[in-house]
Amino acid sequence: MPHARLTPCLLAALWAGASAQAAEPVALEASRDYLVGASLASSAGHLGETDQRLSLRPLWAFQFGRFRLATGRASSLLSVGRETVDPGLSTVLATTNDWRLSTSLQYDKGRKFSTDPLLLGLPKVRDTLRGRASARLALGPRWSWSVSGSQDLLGRDGGFYLNTGLNYRYPVSDQTYWDLGVGAVWGTDLYRQTHYGIAPEAALATGRAPYSLGSGWERVSLGVSMTTALSRRWVAFGGLSLSQLQGAAALSPLVGRKAVYGATMGLAYRNN
Repeated sequence: MPHARLTPCLLAALWAGASAQAAEPVALEASRDYLVGASLASSAGHLGETDQRLSLRPLWAFQFGRFRLATGRASSLLSVGRETVDPGLSTVLATTNDWRLSTSLQYDKGRKFSTDPLLLGLPKVRDTLRGRASARLALGPRWSWSVSGSQDLLGRDGGFYLNTGLNYRYPVSDQTYWDLGVGAVWGTDLYRQTHYGIAPEAALATGRAPYSLGSGWERVSLGVSMTTALSRRWVAFGGLSLSQLQGAAALSPLVGRKAVYGATMGLAYRNN
């Protein structure tokens, strides 16, 4: 896959966003907002034999006019009671009362060499930069549907994957809400082979059997969370998640857990 070329799906989304932007300008405040905080998370990965880990993670987000640079959860925390965009370096292309189209650049840290028995001797998955186009459609006052496409922009075998989900939001107040979401991830053969496969040359070097995957569904997930603005400046959240691998990804010899769960809670301060 050429490293400078997005998939047709991603190109179409970007073109549609540019056209919609001309017809419907995005009214974003020319602000210089920021958020800093921390989260405590219990998590485990699908690959390898890693145990459930408890970790303290920093949260930060900075907004400069229409552009925002943020870690994963911090992007939504900065906008509790405001507008939500993707993590990474992102901007909203167009928005109405019913739908929103945004784009972002995200750093994918890949996978390093490991001493884990299931991953021992396999080549690392290289870091890369991903381009992402996302669309969200309101299906009613509490339901929404989202879809996003993410493409490896540097040609480092990251491939393309599609993420889609259905979300139900129950507002407790103007500043507090519950979210319940279900989602699924579909990946190309390149994406799935890089993360779940064993190439013939790697199999020969490690004495393992090769394992190949085609394109298909990678996993489904379920999550529930509560987010609240304690005041104009302080924001708190907590949540639980479950992820289940599907199909050939679940049968990969690199997989230690087909189903993993996580729990997180955090607190952050925003300047405005």
